Amino acid sequence: MAGEFCRFLQASDLHLEQPLYGLTEIPDHLRDLLLDAPLQAAARVFETAILEDVDFLILAGDVINPQTACPRAMAFVLDQLEQLRDHKIAVYWCGGKEDPPEAWPEAVALPDNVHVFPKGKIKPFIHRRGEQALASVVGISSPADGLVPVGEFRIEPANIFTVAVAWGRTEAASAGAHKQIDYWALGGRHEPQTLYQGPQTAQYAGSPQGRCPAEAGAHGCTLVQVDHARKVRTKFIATETVRWRSESLTLTEGANRNELQRQLRSAMQRIASEAGGAYVLVSWDVQGCEALARQLRKGELARELIDWLRTEFGRAKPAVWTTTLTTSASAAIPDELYEEDTILGDFLRAIRDHEETPARALNLGTFLPDLGKHRALASALQAVDHDQRRGLLHEAAVLGLDLLSGEESLA
Repeated sequence: MAGEFCRFLQASDLHLEQPLYGLTEIPDHLRDLLLDAPLQAAARVFETAILEDVDFLILAGDVINPQTACPRAMAFVLDQLEQLRDHKIAVYWCGGKEDPPEAWPEAVALPDNVHVFPKGKIKPFIHRRGEQALASVVGISSPADGLVPVGEFRIEPANIFTVAVAWGRTEAASAGAHKQIDYWALGGRHEPQTLYQGPQTAQYAGSPQGRCPAEAGAHGCTLVQVDHARKVRTKFIATETVRWRSESLTLTEGANRNELQRQLRSAMQRIASEAGGAYVLVSWDVQGCEALARQLRKGELARELIDWLRTEFGRAKPAVWTTTLTTSASAAIPDELYEEDTILGDFLRAIRDHEETPARALNLGTFLPDLGKHRALASALQAVDHDQRRGLLHEAAVLGLDLLSGEESLA
């Protein structure tokens, strides 16, 4: 960047206490990779800070929960911070939900290049290169409500680039009202997001590594370059070793298995070419062609296709591993089937009763084999929102129709 005055790296939500989750099975050849993915992604963040020769690194919360993290993760954090100290890179760290300042063990001293923001009030630091003041870094650790206390950032305008550091939820309008702040380095969202940019900027860096299927897409950190006029340019740098993807295929009516495999192969080749060296965990949703969808819902065809995809693409380096292959239950159920004096009719009427009575509990937790051992999971199964409930009931109705009636029910 022509006329660059300073540069820094922004990262957040490393969650080094949390493994990847959301998989029903873990292949042996990917086990170590999946277990190490959070640490490997974090290592790339710290390595990027060194390779890019940044002036400082901002850690905007939820780096590690010291009370639940394993000793290896704690040792990793200290080692990485010490490496930054050896390269004369300062670290400005605000606490989030998982890493409030008071949770850090008193017996574990942080290196002297690490500056931690307190809770309850903002604290300013002047970052210098030698005798030259480069930036004012002002921050606060997250309050209990998880909202960025934007009102606390009432600071006097200064003739120096000013960075605000915080973790939590906020809106563009709230942060943008503080014109004296050039850059908001925010944490608390796992997906990268720019709230606004130019002349001031507010940026959520996102997590360096997606943890579950819901966190699909690229994850990384943000390199921030500042010129002498205090203008900012940001650059996303991918750091994840494992990338989650959710893919959808739409088939024309009358498509057969060969056509589905052709489309899957083409899509898998595209995904592999776009991976950028990351291993990919992909879930598939097949839409259209109700006859083929009915076969997929019965399970055997879906299992055969998953096995084929895993054999064909799941053992390369890097691999594209298929986690699930499902079909959206889009079929409309004829009204007359609800009135049949059959097991199917009884089943559909029960579904309709639950659809028309939102207050009636689904009691999904009762289907667990041992409720006493799975109370947390049972509680999660009960906590479905309106849209999830509606989708579950419709999928159950279509699956029941497939299993309790002839092949031509939805033809």
